[in-house]
Amino acid sequence: MAAAGVSSPPPLHDPLQTPMPDMQHVLVEYGWLLEAPLEQLMAQAAQLRDQRPRHANIVTFSPKVFLPLTRLCRDRCGYCTFVTTPRPGRRAYMTLEEVLQVAELGAAAGCSEALLTLGDRPELAWPAEAGGELAAMGYGSTLEYVEAAAQAIYRRTGLLPHINAGVMTEAEIRRLKKVSASQGLMLESTSMDLLQPGAAHDGCSSKHPVARLATIEAAGRAGVPYTSGLLVGIGDSRADRLHALACLRRLHDKYGHIQELILQNFVAKGGTRMGAAGAPSPPLLELQWAVAAARIMFGPDMSIQAPPNLTPLEGGAEGGGAAADAEAALAAGWRALLDAGINDWGGISPITRDFVNPERPWPHLAPLAAATAAAGKLLLPRLPTYPAYLGLLATPTSGSSDGAASIATAAGAGPSGSSSGSSNNRGSSSSSSSCGGWLDFTGGSASIGAAVLRAADSSGLLRASDWAAGRPEAEAAVPDGADEDAHKRLQSSSSSPPPAPAAVAYGEHGQQRQTHQRSHEQQASRPSVPLPRPPAPGSGWRVAVSEDGALQGFPAPTEPSRQVARLLQGVLEGGRPLQRDEIELLLRSRGADHAAVCAAADRLRQQVNGDSVSYVVNRNINYTNVCTYKCSFCAFSKGKAAEALRGPAYVVPLEEISRRAAEAWERGATEVCMQGGIHPDFTGDTYLHILAAAKEGAPRIHVHAFSPLEVAHGATSLGLSYERYLERLAAAGLGSLPGTAAEVLDDTVRAVLCPDKLSAAEWGRVVGAAHAVGLRTTSTVMFGSVEEGPAAWAAHLDELRRLQQQAERRAAGGAVGFTEFVPLPFVHMEAPVYLQGRSRRGPTLHEGILLHAVARLALHPHITNIQASWVKMGPDRAAQLLAAGCNDMGGSIMNETITRAAGASHGQELPPPRMERIIRAAGRSPRQRTTLYGVPPPDQTARSFEAAELAPLVFAAPGSGTLR
Repeated sequence: MAAAGVSSPPPLHDPLQTPMPDMQHVLVEYGWLLEAPLEQLMAQAAQLRDQRPRHANIVTFSPKVFLPLTRLCRDRCGYCTFVTTPRPGRRAYMTLEEVLQVAELGAAAGCSEALLTLGDRPELAWPAEAGGELAAMGYGSTLEYVEAAAQAIYRRTGLLPHINAGVMTEAEIRRLKKVSASQGLMLESTSMDLLQPGAAHDGCSSKHPVARLATIEAAGRAGVPYTSGLLVGIGDSRADRLHALACLRRLHDKYGHIQELILQNFVAKGGTRMGAAGAPSPPLLELQWAVAAARIMFGPDMSIQAPPNLTPLEGGAEGGGAAADAEAALAAGWRALLDAGINDWGGISPITRDFVNPERPWPHLAPLAAATAAAGKLLLPRLPTYPAYLGLLATPTSGSSDGAASIATAAGAGPSGSSSGSSNNRGSSSSSSSCGGWLDFTGGSASIGAAVLRAADSSGLLRASDWAAGRPEAEAAVPDGADEDAHKRLQSSSSSPPPAPAAVAYGEHGQQRQTHQRSHEQQASRPSVPLPRPPAPGSGWRVAVSEDGALQGFPAPTEPSRQVARLLQGVLEGGRPLQRDEIELLLRSRGADHAAVCAAADRLRQQVNGDSVSYVVNRNINYTNVCTYKCSFCAFSKGKAAEALRGPAYVVPLEEISRRAAEAWERGATEVCMQGGIHPDFTGDTYLHILAAAKEGAPRIHVHAFSPLEVAHGATSLGLSYERYLERLAAAGLGSLPGTAAEVLDDTVRAVLCPDKLSAAEWGRVVGAAHAVGLRTTSTVMFGSVEEGPAAWAAHLDELRRLQQQAERRAAGGAVGFTEFVPLPFVHMEAPVYLQGRSRRGPTLHEGILLHAVARLALHPHITNIQASWVKMGPDRAAQLLAAGCNDMGGSIMNETITRAAGASHGQELPPPRMERIIRAAGRSPRQRTTLYGVPPPDQTARSFEAAELAPLVFAAPGSGTLR
């Protein structure tokens, strides 16, 4: 029905550009699925599902709130009870206040998704009622209001909008892309019979297959992570379902944008045309067949979903019966769907009802998690955007089929539209970009892309954890997707309440819209839908991921997987080296697997290092924060000019370096660690002068100085090889090198983090040169920013092991190469890449613990010291790592500025008395060490326990020439 007064309405969808397969061709390719036994199809589908290298043992769900923005619609399907008609005194739309009220309840319950589901362009059917209410609120269309509501949701609450707004054009989809994490449209069916009189889609123009396929294709051209699927049992045949799936497959092969397929069974309802006609709900086996067929047609990487509240019950359990019998039947139905090849349960809400199927409440998470665990799978929360569409960076492990590992790095690139000829096109380098193609990052930290990254963990699943590296754990938690700066502003405005949600201006007419909306609410005061009440304390459920990576407080498999158990046994009992893909597998451990990995790492630590925990008394001297490089993670040289953090640009005079070294020695230190930015005036001679100044102040102190980047800069400035320059440094008193500037040894990651820095190979060449001339180095990784964690970290550990083996072969015995491995979690708070909205909030606690444990197993027996960074992890969490493979607590650090510049609260000295109390409280024996893990002089150890206060630090302006 056309809107009144509109002579030439714009098209409601674009033309369908991609030819669709006809039924004959579909049956030639897939007709065998109609003849094969269901048991055979299910076995094949489940096997395919379990071939996913990154998520084989995981089944996901999306914790959400359901926001029916309007229940008016221009169509009325034969099975639908969601759609209503206008009623006097009742609003047609939820207000912004109502939308945000519900979204905030969801955020408090740990939800990640705001599902915006609504009728298709109701103003076309109800121009006076729907169109009038939109005009009163200041909006010209339903889609314009959807855009405003979605933006308000993610900016105010951190929830990520998933928009189901019906048939649209590419231009409309692109507008909504700026405010949504994903979008969707159920294809439902391609059967033209459903448009016939009395059929499911009779009189429903938006349900024409061409209109829906054209919209799904437009989403592909727009590069939107997209959801589609089938409605099973609305008068369609199995052959019809194959044809619909084949059409979706063709579009996905071309654009790579379909991230999940929903196989939803029709549920017969009273008060509908189909209900009156006695149309039956399909049996469970029909849904199983559709799930298995979809899995077989789309392969292991596609997410296949079936809503758990709609699962058909067999044996008459639908009719009620004993509660225990109904629960058992439901669990059996869930298991049947898992056996058929699903890997996702879809959206489940602890706050809102299923407005489309209100007679079918969402299940409590506990029985669903238990049923999933009984199938050997771990239930985990996810984002509305799937991992392959987040733009997380890593070079793929050989044999990996998950597109998340091969994202290109050119910012702003979008989907190419070229056909891959395979259903695994999603997230490929031709289809996306580093945090750019699939998500919109316009507006930096205020963008929807930034909100998605804030809510993600390093595998691309829902973070659902308050912990952040460098931040005191007592601080108020920020909702996962929320803008941290905006959250701080709200927290600090205690003198006045935050503005009402409707006061947020959306475009130039924001204030006018607020006035219009309030005026309209006085005329129609009844809400369009019943609003949920806040859950009573202790009732319902909340989503949180614990430090073992599993859902907190819900059932999970109790035994480690056979594959993980086999790998751990091989390391502990046979000394079998882990291959790169096996390291990656361990880095994806959660729940019982995580516990087994940590226990194995602790056992290996005890075998190799015993129960002593070492630390070194040292002082950091960061001699300048001026740097010519443009590392996007570095707040030390590029952060806010806040006195409490980085402060102004400086250099440290040579005489001050001497004084600090002497003071450190007097306070019991055996090491000074010296690093700084790459000052434009520094040459290789500058570093020699810095070294001489430190040795002049404390001749016996060990100088641990100059990252591989500084060594490369110094050597190049003097026209020397790395080896020759390192020999000069060693002759001048350099004792060892910090293995920093490594970040992540993957050039796809480095292209974003440090594009003008050393390549991964060049970093390895400098470190190899140091080892060749007899200088030991540490090794590090800076993890949890933009990379696809487990894949990138596995490659990093593999490369460190290779470099250490190279050093051992050259030396043919003795202590050579790396002294230790130090995982350094990314501290996000003041990092430019985070403030620009282009990174995550650092690793989760689960990831931080796990990387230390896996490093112990992967680097054995070549690197035998694994260090816990109390500066990054915090002293208490560092102590916890002593039970996960760590045997060293690093340095006492008399001065630390680099991590604190990034916003960390830890780092300003952990004196030996406190260090040893922490170690003993963890059940271990403290031991002071030297940089090279020797025994320090007894008089130095004694001094370290009687140290005087530090004298004030002296700095000079960067142009003063004091180091030239």
